[in-house]
Amino acid sequence: MARRLLLVPLSLALLHAHAMAAAVFAPGDLVRATKGEMLQLEGKNFVGAAKGQEFSVLQQDAARGVVVVYFYKKDGPPIAVTIPADAVEAAPRDGWLDLLASMEAFHDQRYDVARQLLARSAQDEKYRALASALAPRLQGAVASRNAGALGTLRETAAQLEKLGYPCLALALDEGTDRLGGTTAPPTKLNRTELSQRVATSTRALARTRQAVAMHCLTNADDEIRIGLEAEPNRPELKVLQVKVQKDLAEAQQDYENADNYRRKFKGTPHALTALEMGLKVCADHPKLIALKKEMGGAFEAGTAPRVDAAFLTAAGGGDSKALIEGHSLYTNRCTECHDLELIDSRTISSWERMVGNMSRRAGLNDEQQARILAYITAAQKVVQSRPPE
Repeated sequence: MARRLLLVPLSLALLHAHAMAAAVFAPGDLVRATKGEMLQLEGKNFVGAAKGQEFSVLQQDAARGVVVVYFYKKDGPPIAVTIPADAVEAAPRDGWLDLLASMEAFHDQRYDVARQLLARSAQDEKYRALASALAPRLQGAVASRNAGALGTLRETAAQLEKLGYPCLALALDEGTDRLGGTTAPPTKLNRTELSQRVATSTRALARTRQAVAMHCLTNADDEIRIGLEAEPNRPELKVLQVKVQKDLAEAQQDYENADNYRRKFKGTPHALTALEMGLKVCADHPKLIALKKEMGGAFEAGTAPRVDAAFLTAAGGGDSKALIEGHSLYTNRCTECHDLELIDSRTISSWERMVGNMSRRAGLNDEQQARILAYITAAQKVVQSRPPE
């Protein structure tokens, strides 16, 4: 008996460890990258995904160890790309996401899941009243499926649209069709127009998340505006709007600082630092991009100086061929996912960690990694040897 009792917790521990090692995601789940990773399209590197970037799951391919997620190009429909399953985790949930997921579960006739999600949404004070009002209406309709209960769902969908939640209204109304079949009363919604609005806001939300992850905040601001025009009260867009506008203001301040510094005697290093800081916050800020172009020579000299005779002299010599290759790898492969930083903004040990972490993501071998680090080490000596302008 004692032996049997010891085996039970051990078995549970093993099952728990297995569950932790192999997270399961359902279609429609929101996941986020736990580290920088390269998205794959048809088995080839497609685009880099930043740590924290969020995606909507299309499906999980356990055999290949990947999760298929949606990626939106600038124009056109979403495309299916993959990310390793061990590089994503379930995104944090709140009452709104549970509420939205509950309506989608009801739409898909997963009634027990809808009930559970509504109960969890009701624990969020902000959505307690709405979730608590919806729960008995859905439960009553599922239990009876009579014309009166189905009519109540039609009225509820119309009310949700008036409250500014088209995505909830559409899922509930279409779910009522599936629940009631031919016995369901006619819809009270203009579903063609509503479907277009929901598609627009959902697409804008996905593109906003992508743009924020890539620090393209000007693009994100445009997408948020489009999304809120279609669905004015969509909470995810409102939350992102606050963050994006705050960061845009910070990037604008960095631009003004850079523009002021560059006009001062020996102000170029400070201008470059402010410019780099601004572009890290907002990579597509029009004024920062224009200033970077205007200061092109100084910016290149500070981020990736070319390997020439003067470079080799300042660096104290070195293998010119290897350094040129390192420069090429650094300026071409290391910019696939992000802009270049000022070469003296990190210590060499910090560069070593960063290059090591990014090499796997960029598909660089050990020799290429060593060439990049050799170039960065030499370039840092070159930049630090120059007198301030």
